[in-house]
Amino acid sequence: MQLPAEETVSYFLADPEMAAASFSGSVTDVLVHPQKFKKFLPYLIKTVLAGYLLATYVSPAIVEKFKLTQKEALAASFVVGYAGIRILNHLERVAEEELKKRMGSRAQSMTKDSSNESED
Repeated sequence: MQLPAEETVSYFLADPEMAAASFSGSVTDVLVHPQKFKKFLPYLIKTVLAGYLLATYVSPAIVEKFKLTQKEALAASFVVGYAGIRILNHLERVAEEELKKRMGSRAQSMTKDSSNESED
């Protein structure tokens, strides 16, 4: 059984225009804050996944809650897509710094233990 293209899109997303606006917001972040080529592909994949989740769950909830018109919904979806990926990047940096701090203190304690044993 093969579905027409429009049915396939509506199967995955309730509103394709809102999804496109959310994806556009996420992809705009990639263009505004360029990454090194080595990090570009993982960053783009993360952006597309975040855009999909925001378009599927967050944008429709905001539109319904505030009873936005179609044009307002598209604008809100764009902003949500852009803000969502910025927040995701910030959380990723915070988690990375925390891991480095914890791993750094653990590595320092391991080197201190081994230096103490060699002194004995």
